[in-house]
Order: sequence, then C-alpha cells, then structure tokens
Amino acid sequence: MKISITNLIIPINKNQNESIYNEIEKLGIQSKEIKELKFSKRSIDSRKKNEIKFVYNIEIEVNDCCQIPKKENIKIVTEQTTAPRIATFDLNAKIAVIGTGPAGLFAAYSLCKYGYKPIIFERGESVEDRDISIEKFIKTSQLNPNSNIQFGEGGAGTYSDGKLNTRIKSGYINEVFEILLECGAQEQISWDYKPHIGTDVLKTVITNLRNKIIALGGVFHFNSLLTDIKVSNGSIESIDITELDKSSINPQLKVTNYKVDKLILAIGHSARDTYRMLHKNNIFMENKPFAVGARIEHPREFIDKLMFGKEYQNDLLGSATYSLTYNNKEENRGVFSFCMCPGGVIVNAASQEGGTLVNGMSYSDRKRPFSNSALVVAVKENEFGDHLFSGMEFQEMIERKAYKMGGGYTGIFQNTIDFINDKPSSKPLDSSYEMKLTPSNLNELFPKFITDNMKSALNHWNTIYKGFVSESANLIGPETRTSAPVRIVRDNFGESINAKGIFPIGEGAGYAGGITSAAVDGLKIVDLSFTKEV
Repeated sequence: MKISITNLIIPINKNQNESIYNEIEKLGIQSKEIKELKFSKRSIDSRKKNEIKFVYNIEIEVNDCCQIPKKENIKIVTEQTTAPRIATFDLNAKIAVIGTGPAGLFAAYSLCKYGYKPIIFERGESVEDRDISIEKFIKTSQLNPNSNIQFGEGGAGTYSDGKLNTRIKSGYINEVFEILLECGAQEQISWDYKPHIGTDVLKTVITNLRNKIIALGGVFHFNSLLTDIKVSNGSIESIDITELDKSSINPQLKVTNYKVDKLILAIGHSARDTYRMLHKNNIFMENKPFAVGARIEHPREFIDKLMFGKEYQNDLLGSATYSLTYNNKEENRGVFSFCMCPGGVIVNAASQEGGTLVNGMSYSDRKRPFSNSALVVAVKENEFGDHLFSGMEFQEMIERKAYKMGGGYTGIFQNTIDFINDKPSSKPLDSSYEMKLTPSNLNELFPKFITDNMKSALNHWNTIYKGFVSESANLIGPETRTSAPVRIVRDNFGESINAKGIFPIGEGAGYAGGITSAAVDGLKIVDLSFTKEV
C-alpha cells in the first residue's frame, strides 16, 4: 500500500533522512512498516534566514496491515490508470515534423511510440555541430543565422538553464519527466521544487532522445529549412525544404519538395522568416503580447547571501534563485524577472544578421561567479502597431538599434544606478558575458514606457532586497525573445483553423512557454489528433 505525506518540515542543519523518518514516526507510522520511501517534492522555506528549512512531500510504501493515521497531510495513493491508445491513421502516413525543440522532439518520439515513422526537419545543426558554430560565433562574431543560440537541435532551451518548472497543470508532465530521466537527466528533477537540468547535461539528454527516435524509425534532416508549403483545397499537400550548406553562413544547396499527409509545426519563437512564409500562404495567425527588457547580473555570492543569509555557503541549498514581480496599477502592466540563471552566464542570442540580443544560460552545477535574470516589461498588442507582425518588427527594431549602439554583436551594458539616473556607464565591469561589452545608456535603446517601468520595479525591489540596485548590479541587453510575438491559431484538436493537416505546437506556435510546457504540448497534440483510445 502506498501513501503520500505532505509538508514534512526539516531544518537544513539536521540529518535529512534521519529527521524524515523521525517525523513520520511522530505522525504514527513506525519505520519498520516502511518498505520504500521516495521524494515527491522538496522545496526551500527561506523566509526566516536564520531558520531555513526544507519542506518535503514524500510517498512511502507500507505493509498492507499498517494502520494509516487520520491526518490531513496523509493520504492513500490510488493508482491512476489510463486507457491504452493506438494510432488513428495508416502507420505509413507521411508525417513531417518541423523543428527539434522540446515540442518537436517529444511529438516525434510520441509518434514513433505509436508506430508512425515521422521525418524530422531542423534548420540548424545537431547538438555536436551546433556547439562548434556557437563557439566560432563567440570567438569571431561570425553568425550562422540558421544554427546559433536560437536554432538547432534542442531549440533555444539547449543553451539555457534547462529549467523544467512550469505553471501549467497537465497529466503529461510526469511523462515528460520520465522521458527526460530515461535519456540521462538527473534523478533530482523528479522532486526538486524548481527542477533544472543545465545546458551541459541537457545536450546529452537531447542526443539520447534523438537516438531513441531513430531507433524507432524516425528520420532526421539537419541544416534543412522549411521555405514553402502548398495547401490545396484547404489541406496540406506538400512542403519545400531547402538544404543549407553548413560550411557557410549563406549558400543554399538545393530545394526538395516532399509530399506530406500531416505537418507538425514546432518552429520556435524566433523563426521570423517562417512566420512570414506561413502568412504568405494564408495560414491564420494573430499577434499576442510579450515582454522585453534586459538581463540583470549580480555576483552570485551577493544573491546567495540575500536569499539564504548566513547559510549561503550550505551545499544543500545550492545557488539561490529568485522570482520577482512588480505591478504598475495605473498602466495595468507587469514587470517581472524571467528565466533566472543562478551561477550562470549571459550569452549573445542573435539569430539575424544586423541585430543583437542576450539570454541567460547555466550549467548543471550552477557554480559560476555570477547570477543573472531577465528583467522584462509586458508589452501590449496596441503598443507596437495594429498589423500581424507589428510585435515582431518591434523586437527587430530594438535588436537592430542595440547592434548599432554596440557596434556589432556586443552586449550593451549599464549599471543599475546609472540606468535609474539616465547616465551612461563608462567603467568596465566584471561579467559572465564572453563577447565584447559596450558601455551604453539603455534609456536610449527602449521606449520610455519600458525604461520607466524597469526603473520603478528596480526601486521597488531594492526596498525589499537592499543592494539589489548598485554599481555591481549590471543590466546587459536587450532581452527581446521572451515568447512568440504571434500565435498560429488552432482548434481544440491542435489543427490549424484554416489548413487541415497542419498542427502548430509549442512555444513558436504561441501555446507554450518553456521546456516542459512545450514538451507537454507535443505529447498532447499527438494523443489528441493522431491516436485514439482502444
């Protein structure tokens, strides 16, 4: 018999395993009755810096004759069963998946498990080759517009923190985690309150998932860009794939037309050329709000002390994270931290020539000297124009302006005090950013409503966390790719509302935000539209 126990509170300076068993006994269950114990969740309560605690949810298996105490935090676990599913269509159906981010990879894997043999096209390179292109860009500023921090196997998330926490509620989340664990992710992701993998481990996970898909009959084509589609009588008929020369940043080798029965679009939020091609072919889309701003970077030790007090060096706690929000009630506008990377680095995330931007990334150990997070302001649809691609053009405008201000693929920076005082920074700074940094004035980069709200948020947070604004707290920007600027509209089964056989999924389609929710979307749409219950 399995039971769950929630809200077991253990001070961090106590032996954790021993204390957990002691707490269980206090609830009325003897240790000798426990056959197996596993964590369901572990979070940190650091509200009192001198009394930091772990809060555990656990699941234990006990003898069937064990008396279960009647406590609010103890429940018998009932096994959840789901009806088996089988493929709906002919297993020889021609199914193409565009994109190998989490949505595309998990959709392809699910298709293969049901017996389909999808062909997967990725404009960028495999993880192994993508690493080489990114390293070349860092050293030489020579950008490959199709294989970079945004594009390539694993999607933009490959070079991020590998965060898995999500706000969505879905029965598919456990399945996503199980697949990640099978592919080499750390066991800790199954119970950590803010699970992350780290870019170093995530690359191995992605490679292993690719190999699983290939073993099940899926076929991958890297350096293969979707450049056109043909819709006939309201249904997808074929696609044009342009083969790219990975040895050069521009030449196109050849275009091949593929007949397809179904097309899964998992293009990612930076595929601006693909959005424009889809619009040309009358695929219905709508614009959506997003957020822009900059990365804020502090010394990791400062953030750790801020969040954990005297326990900041306790190895059990790891590097500290934060999640901050500010609401401008007059404008009904949110300002928030986003994609916080403790002990991480800031990277140049450009994917278009003549435009520059940044993102955050961290490794599995999160022990680099700096911690960074996006500091972004919500941008409403009516603030960037009234046509479909107004938001996308707003992003591009900021990226091009930053490129010009910095003189290339640099990070333009300003310390937070200078930013608030509208004074250009001039001092060189210590930073995790590996490419050139250019002192600048971010007040000249963004529209005033963005900088005003960033300043209000910084001042507000500085009253809560003293020192959050300082000369050693630096803004590096811009951060523009927080989410897709458009949504490819679909019906309740995940199919385009005006082109049968096309299934937009994931972050680029406007239906996810992050690794887990994108992977969930891939699994969900395959179940909804490609399978049925037996």
